Amino acid sequence: MRVWIMVVIGALLLISAVVPSGVWGATIEDVRKEMADNPSRFWGTRLLMFVPMEPVGVSGNMQMPMSELCASGGKLRPISEDAKGVDMGPVPAGKEYTVQIFMRDGGGYDTWQYSRKVSIPDCK
Repeated sequence: MRVWIMVVIGALLLISAVVPSGVWGATIEDVRKEMADNPSRFWGTRLLMFVPMEPVGVSGNMQMPMSELCASGGKLRPISEDAKGVDMGPVPAGKEYTVQIFMRDGGGYDTWQYSRKVSIPDCK
């Protein structure tokens, strides 16, 4: 009986820590706001976000950031109005991608801080 009580309490503590932090369903704007609200603590450093790129076109020699894409009918499409109807390939599993947050110091060196899952918005 005590084991079940401890398991339930542990699950509730885990849920109460994860849900308010925005881990599920975060958007790129949420991550940008989080970076602005929590700047680097060290003088002369700043936080940078690296967004993965998706190949564009038939040859795939050009790339477009995932933050500029939306999902429609299981396909990735550009958000911009001038590129409507362009198919960028299938939507990744879970309809999300991972952005990496790094801290850049004055010498240009990047130190990994954390990563966040970002959901791909639906096309309008």
